[in-house]
Amino acid sequence: MESNYLTQKLNINGKNPDLSEMHLAVFTFNNPIKKYSFTPDKKSGILGNYGNSFRAIAMLSRLAGPVNESSLRYNSNIQYSDKKALLKKLPEDFRRTMRLRDAYFLSVNNDPGPDVRKDLIMKHGAIVVSMYSDPFKYYRKENFYTYFNNDHGSEVNHIVALAGWDDNFPRERFSPVPKRNGAWLVKNSWGSLGSSKGAHDGYFWMSYEQTTFEGTAFIVEKYNSRLRHYGYDDLGWCKTVNYSWAANVFQANKDETLIEAAFYTPSNNLKYEAYTYKHGSKFPASPTAGELVENFNGEIKYSGYHTVTLPNRFSLREGEYFSVVLKLAGGDFPVESAVKNFSDNAAVHKHESYFSRDGRNWTDGININANACIKAFTLE
Repeated sequence: MESNYLTQKLNINGKNPDLSEMHLAVFTFNNPIKKYSFTPDKKSGILGNYGNSFRAIAMLSRLAGPVNESSLRYNSNIQYSDKKALLKKLPEDFRRTMRLRDAYFLSVNNDPGPDVRKDLIMKHGAIVVSMYSDPFKYYRKENFYTYFNNDHGSEVNHIVALAGWDDNFPRERFSPVPKRNGAWLVKNSWGSLGSSKGAHDGYFWMSYEQTTFEGTAFIVEKYNSRLRHYGYDDLGWCKTVNYSWAANVFQANKDETLIEAAFYTPSNNLKYEAYTYKHGSKFPASPTAGELVENFNGEIKYSGYHTVTLPNRFSLREGEYFSVVLKLAGGDFPVESAVKNFSDNAAVHKHESYFSRDGRNWTDGININANACIKAFTLE
């Protein structure tokens, strides 16, 4: 996200962005108000849980972050008293300076290849990838720091960022030696430990032939304090259900203006149709039983999380019900739901999310234990 911000030639009060890893690590697994969050991988230790792009996007997309490093600095030895005080706070209690707008998943249904990665790095900055990292296999030769190790198949234990590349990087500088030249310039997160484990100023070269997974590009923009979030999928995309249509019914908290909708797409080059309805002060019989205010459609190139600006904004009055209805081609819809050891405590309530196979007959999400991954954003 810092890299994308810099690629857009943006800054924060005249400075390069430095975001708080501590804030993301803590509040991905702790929500003091709703009392549910992602299932901890480890029962003890505030920093002992594993992160990935899906968890990060779920937390960030609801405007819960990110925040500056100066707002919550990293502390690997956090004391009990500090931990107790921290967990009484909300993630929104810290000053936010940017907002996650989109995230492209490059590996959900076939990684599109190195040329696409290069294009995205040029346009949007560094790309997150998962890999297997063995600190004893990093190799230094002629002041180049390199890594190539495919001994672990599809197993991963580390996440890094692809920041650049060199098609002509000599294969002989790796051990073992890959079949062809070329390497990614990788930014690691080991700090001062990096030089002893095979990184120089936080960077190392990784062979093109190194097995990597996931691949996510994050797109951000400056945070607008007037922006408000509506959504029921606090834990984001947990699984998909076999419905083409989904909808969320919301009630406006204040006099506001609806400006954006956001959702996930489970495959590349996916077409969508979107509809927004106003329902007045009474709860609607269905998400489409109201005044159709807006309808639009499009095609999204990459699987992932996407924010779409409505062609025409419209105002909402405090207490007024409104709905965002979405049809995704392909017949599968991303949802938040209870998944063992990932999102066990996901909460689903009546009269919030709805699903349909034809856009006319609707099933309440409570009946399939799922919240539709559809968000609405308003301006006060």
